[in-house]
Amino acid sequence: MDLHVPPELEAKLNRLAAETGRNAGQVALDLLAISVDHDDWFRREVEKGRLSAREGRLLDHDEVASRIDQRYRG
Repeated sequence: MDLHVPPELEAKLNRLAAETGRNAGQVALDLLAISVDHDDWFRREVEKGRLSAREGRLLDHDEVASRIDQRYRG
């Protein structure tokens, strides 16, 4: 696969490569792999939520607010 990388993005990749001691191609591949993995995870999580909603397993506003408060208390 060949990709055209716009000059601005290429400059950023080159800078990041220099800062991390890698070449720009490896930096690009690593970032692409991370992005694809995240997109795959995100789509699975969305599908879990959609299935829960179809099955009627939903939280009301107060329960969501309570869970947020518990998680981020501090």
